[in-house]
Amino acid sequence: MADNRPKKSRKRRHRSPDIPAKRRQTDPPQASQSRHQPYIPPNELLRCLGLFLHQRCSKLSPSTIWPIRWLRNIDTHLLVAGYQSKNFLSSGSVVFLYMLCRDLISPEIDSMEELQASLLTYYYITYCYIGIELGYPPKPFLKGGSRTAFWERCISYSQIMSSKMMKINNDRQFYREVLAELKAMGR
Repeated sequence: MADNRPKKSRKRRHRSPDIPAKRRQTDPPQASQSRHQPYIPPNELLRCLGLFLHQRCSKLSPSTIWPIRWLRNIDTHLLVAGYQSKNFLSSGSVVFLYMLCRDLISPEIDSMEELQASLLTYYYITYCYIGIELGYPPKPFLKGGSRTAFWERCISYSQIMSSKMMKINNDRQFYREVLAELKAMGR
């Protein structure tokens, strides 16, 4: 009895002559230098951020723990609510958040509510800028004040920091400098 099924071809597919056989390669020493970023655990960077806020807002003398709790609570809320599949608080997001805090938090803040509102606004901007979703719900980030005030702060801070936000995203050296400055807070 003959098998009438079509036979599979064992022909090899050849690359198109337009595609070069060898891909363009970068010089390995250059590639490793530009790609190597020192890894620092997010928990360590969050501790440094808490120390920075403690120093910057000396009028309040906030505990270094409270700002970290505020950030972790939002991260957990968005994870549980399904807005993200893993924690957002990574080394890169903490460095970005620190850059915003460093340039925008005033030492003249005179209440914990004002500090929390400012920090959570910066955190929302961080989420929107480097997060994986197109939009995040503002509700977990709203502390004290109205929605209108929150959106005005977001727009104002984004306009003030837009060039640095682009720079930290595109310039590895600038990122390293901000990271080194943040790490120095922990010493």
